[in-house]
Amino acid sequence: MIEKVTVAVDGEAASDAAVAWLIDRAKHVDLSVELTAVIALNVELPQGRAAGSRTPYEHALGTARAEISSAHPRLHVMTNLRHGIVHDEIVAASRRSDLLVIGSNRPSALAGMINGTLPLRVAGWAGCTTIVVPAGWTASTGRVVVGWTDDGTSDRALQFAAREAVRRQVELTVVHAWSAPPSGSMVPSTPASIVQEIVTTNRELVADAAQRISREFPELEVSHSLHSGSASVAIIRAAAGASLVVIGSRGRGAIASLILGSVSHDVLMNMPAVVAVIPREESPHGAR
Repeated sequence: MIEKVTVAVDGEAASDAAVAWLIDRAKHVDLSVELTAVIALNVELPQGRAAGSRTPYEHALGTARAEISSAHPRLHVMTNLRHGIVHDEIVAASRRSDLLVIGSNRPSALAGMINGTLPLRVAGWAGCTTIVVPAGWTASTGRVVVGWTDDGTSDRALQFAAREAVRRQVELTVVHAWSAPPSGSMVPSTPASIVQEIVTTNRELVADAAQRISREFPELEVSHSLHSGSASVAIIRAAAGASLVVIGSRGRGAIASLILGSVSHDVLMNMPAVVAVIPREESPHGAR
């Protein structure tokens, strides 16, 4: 089966990292590639004689295509120059793809909270799995880390992570975090036995998820870890040295993610490694 991949390019360092990741993936996966650049609505293009020259967007597409073709001469690569709102056009391109690959500079916390970032906006609405590659990325043989919860929203993420770990021949680590019930029933004087019961239950849940994936992928080495508190902090810490971090998206969109402080938002804000954001089963763009 040929994997359809769309790569967003703009000629910047983060875009170069996305192209480099794609070239590395093409060593092991049969791909069909579309390179997409978007001319924003507020950008003024050259007029008159200058209009006959290549725009920076066309130059970025041509450079990326030449780089990919040099590494993989037989790989089919298309280019697409779009006009419109950047994140809307990239999301539209994702709807006919299996993977959307986009580069990212690590954003500052202030920029992320006030203005959001392109990867956050795109990952919140994309119609396929979004791969966010940090600027300066280099290939790694580190393990695959996946964030898991017991509410069913991360099952697809777990499957994707397992397939990637098998392909890379590396260990899969399943990370789960528990926290006190939101009802406020947990107080400093809560008996230790109650806390231990919560911990034991969550440990059994993540162990069961790891065992299920081990049975489905017997060739895969699987480990699991349980943490208390923030799931995003647990994932980021576990991702030290990882080659890929996989998280599920609840499909709330970028703005809601910022307000709710979702795991996807927090992990993308910190970018411990390449991050794969797996959309929920129902495509989120339909409810936009």
